[in-house]
Amino acid sequence: MFNLTDRLSPDEFIDTFFEVNKRDHQRPPHPWDALFRDGRCTKEQLQGWAKERYYFTKQVPIKEYSILYNCPFPEVRRSWLPKAIEEEGEDLIGKPGKPHPEYWLDVCEGLGLDRKFAKNSEPLYGVKFAVDSFANAAFKESWLMGVAVSEGDDTAKAMIRDLEVFRKHYTWVPDHALEFYRLHAGVDVEHGILRKEILKKYATTKELQEQCINAQLMKNNMRRVMADCIYHDLRVD
Repeated sequence: MFNLTDRLSPDEFIDTFFEVNKRDHQRPPHPWDALFRDGRCTKEQLQGWAKERYYFTKQVPIKEYSILYNCPFPEVRRSWLPKAIEEEGEDLIGKPGKPHPEYWLDVCEGLGLDRKFAKNSEPLYGVKFAVDSFANAAFKESWLMGVAVSEGDDTAKAMIRDLEVFRKHYTWVPDHALEFYRLHAGVDVEHGILRKEILKKYATTKELQEQCINAQLMKNNMRRVMADCIYHDLRVD
């Protein structure tokens, strides 16, 4: 649990928000991540990982609309609405973009999974517990916590890194199946700018600033719990 001594100025808060996140990532890669990035995953292991990852992906639009539902500020709702629509699918407003969970199902298909199976399968209990804690940030905690756990530059960089991992080590995966990564490598930079602007303006008390920082740390731990569950379920040696 991260604690502040006093309320920070908006600029100090944002600097601290990102610095704490950076320090939290300065640890050895999770064994699952190391296995993946070194190109040592089997096809079956990648399929199992992708199936579990779908549960996280399909919760993101729900989290976005929870922010809109709970936020009392029209200017925030108006600025966040395009992000929510993008996650849900810009075909809703006559554009070609489909729901982001559908892009992840393209990844699943590229790995050899049946699309319907991946979409309808139940996640591991640990994965569900971890992801639900993330998705409930905006629903049960507050809309601002939902903003705090949203995507940013770090997510975009991770997408670029993982896309290169696929292209280097898992060349049997069709390139067209990896649009999820290309898409998020771009839009998450934009999302990060919006997140930063909102947090600077609305995290106005010491308590809110602490909650936002700890929400981000919770999201990091959510990902680690997911990786733990997947790593042990797939019986990786």
